[in-house]
This record gives sequence, C-alpha cells and structure tokens, in this order.
Amino acid sequence: MTTFAFDPTVPAQLQSWLTDRVAEYLPDVTEAVDPHRQLGEYGLDSIAVVAFAADVEDQLGTVVDPTAIWDYPTIAQLAEFLAAELAERSPAA
Repeated sequence: MTTFAFDPTVPAQLQSWLTDRVAEYLPDVTEAVDPHRQLGEYGLDSIAVVAFAADVEDQLGTVVDPTAIWDYPTIAQLAEFLAAELAERSPAA
C-alpha cells in the first residue's frame, strides 16, 4: 500500500484526498468539488468513473469496483465505504 500523509482509514481524511482526485477528472468544473454532491451531477461519465476507480485502486492498493462509485454516489459516501474496506484489511484490524 502507498504511504500517505493521512490515514486512509479515517473517512474525513480520505474524503479530502478523494475530493482532490475527483477534481482532476473534472477539468471543466470551475467551482470547488462538493463531497456531498452526487458525482453524476458533475457530468462524470462511465469512462471517467472507470478511470477514477482504477486510479484510486492503484493509489490505495485495494480493489475498487467502478460500480461502488454509483452505489456510493457522493465523495462523502464513497470515502465512508472505502475507509471501512481499508480498515478491515488493515493489519491492526
């Protein structure tokens, strides 16, 4: 797993990181990405979702099924889900 300057098992910390990552996939969005707004509202299409999921998967070192992004449609919800997944896999768990 990648070493982070934050704890990816803490949802609030992971949410901040995910918000920054999503912003990279939304070059035409000029306002700040709202972690409580549904990603589909930003125009994130299925191709971008697959790329985003692969990026997050590579960075976090855990499998991220692209359908999870539709199942947890906001960054806040996705962060809660991923943090719980990562905590379960943590050696301290």
